[in-house]
Amino acid sequence: MEVGNLIAVPYAGMMLADLGAAVTKIEPPSGDLGRQFGPWLGDESVFFLSVNRGKGSEIIDFRSDTGRRRARGLVESADVLIHNLRAGAMERLGLGEDEVREYNPTIIYGVASAFGSDGPYAARAGIDIVFQAESGMISITGSEASPPAKTATTIGDYVAATNLVAGVCAALAEPGRPGRRVDVALRDSLMAVQGGWNAIAFHHDTQPPRIGTASIFTAPNQLFATSDGHIALAIISDDHFSRLCDTLELGDLQVRFPTNEDRMTAVEEIVAVLAPVFAGEPSEHWIDVLVDIGIPIGRVLTLPETWDDPQVVHNEMVVEIDHPTAGRVRVIGSPIRFDGRSTTSKLPPPTLG
Repeated sequence: MEVGNLIAVPYAGMMLADLGAAVTKIEPPSGDLGRQFGPWLGDESVFFLSVNRGKGSEIIDFRSDTGRRRARGLVESADVLIHNLRAGAMERLGLGEDEVREYNPTIIYGVASAFGSDGPYAARAGIDIVFQAESGMISITGSEASPPAKTATTIGDYVAATNLVAGVCAALAEPGRPGRRVDVALRDSLMAVQGGWNAIAFHHDTQPPRIGTASIFTAPNQLFATSDGHIALAIISDDHFSRLCDTLELGDLQVRFPTNEDRMTAVEEIVAVLAPVFAGEPSEHWIDVLVDIGIPIGRVLTLPETWDDPQVVHNEMVVEIDHPTAGRVRVIGSPIRFDGRSTTSKLPPPTLG
């Protein structure tokens, strides 16, 4: 049972549906707020379609006694309830944890909150850019020559949703299935995925610099311009660097900078040598040359370019679903596979109610 808006809990509900759960999405008469964001396919929001496949939708007007009775009936038969409403909202709807446990004591009660379900910020509203800002993520994104930057995607929603699903699945698997509350805060989730950066900050007891596409751990590890675009090159071992220098006939670099510590202190000098070499050939040339010697390398692809990538096609990461009003809809599939097969639900996102 899902009571949520926009991304975090709807995406968690979709992941659970992909994994085989029967998910009922509870919506007010006006629908999930995500239904109101364009662009549109007919009357359907493509934003909503992207995070709601595999579910049923039921309209409940919590202002009516009939609606509240219906909600209680759904909760009584549910194994899991997940929500991302603001503090106090579920209690006002009659779906607070204490009330729900009176008639379903073993239900798993999952909450995706902004800063935490309790504590000094429990009542604060939040959205992804706020979590990126207050987790420290924005402070380390970009380069020192430009202002701090956010990531393009609302990463906090997706990471928190994944964490919530992991917690719910663990609770479902617990022997005896005692009722559990699973709490995930979006800011905490973004702090957790910055574990390596925080390790550096802990070690030096200071803020790491913004270094653009480079790595704070290894060098050279960043984007390079080619004659027709950009490549991402990651040298993460001394052996990688040796093979790179042999292939590019730059043995002097390998002699002068044999260890990662050497390279980290001279990264600008190394990049100055490599940049014109990579700029002399197209990206596919460097993919062909460096993949063969085991160097981690990738092209900077646009979103449409990723859809036709042969590995993406093989992994079934772009799927088409028939929707009753929007027609044939392309969506991003599930990254989880069982026994070599995609877990993506083929049921379309639900129309309202």
